[in-house]
Amino acid sequence: MRRWGWVAGAALLAAVAGCGSEQSPQPAESSAPTTSAEESATESAVPSITRNIPPEQRQHLAQLSADQICGLVDPAELGSLTFAVGSGRPRELGQQVRGCRFDSDSGTRSVLIGAQREGFGDLGRDEVELGDIRGTRALRASDCTIYAGVAGGTLQVSVSEAEADSDDCRTAESVTEYVLPALVR
Repeated sequence: MRRWGWVAGAALLAAVAGCGSEQSPQPAESSAPTTSAEESATESAVPSITRNIPPEQRQHLAQLSADQICGLVDPAELGSLTFAVGSGRPRELGQQVRGCRFDSDSGTRSVLIGAQREGFGDLGRDEVELGDIRGTRALRASDCTIYAGVAGGTLQVSVSEAEADSDDCRTAESVTEYVLPALVR
């Protein structure tokens, strides 16, 4: 049974830093209760959004501030890939680790888009295909994180909630595929 709860700030910091104990993926329960009809609808049919950004308009992840990382996505479009979210809140954990956290409207889940140093793309346990590049994923008790190597850094996308599962990994993969076209690879 899935329980919805608030993700503690410390768990977010661990996710941004790439820390945390890994857990083997668990099969998704088809009868998982949801907290609202809106969240239920977005879980059952996640739309696919693709972007075609010309190479000259792509940005270097390593050079972006936390505020600029927030600008990589529009909250409404992010919400169509995940669940309804509010505006992003910048998170700085030093020059090399920064990101933007988007909390769900219900406050029980969040999406983090972060920047890690170059070479951290293999932090995850399982390899995943992200369109035309490969990344890795790590499923932990309270989040699923996707890591993708880009020019000069590593894109990190984490979907956090009280009890993360493989659905959260699919959501994190969709968000990663949405963000990647905005970055120099």
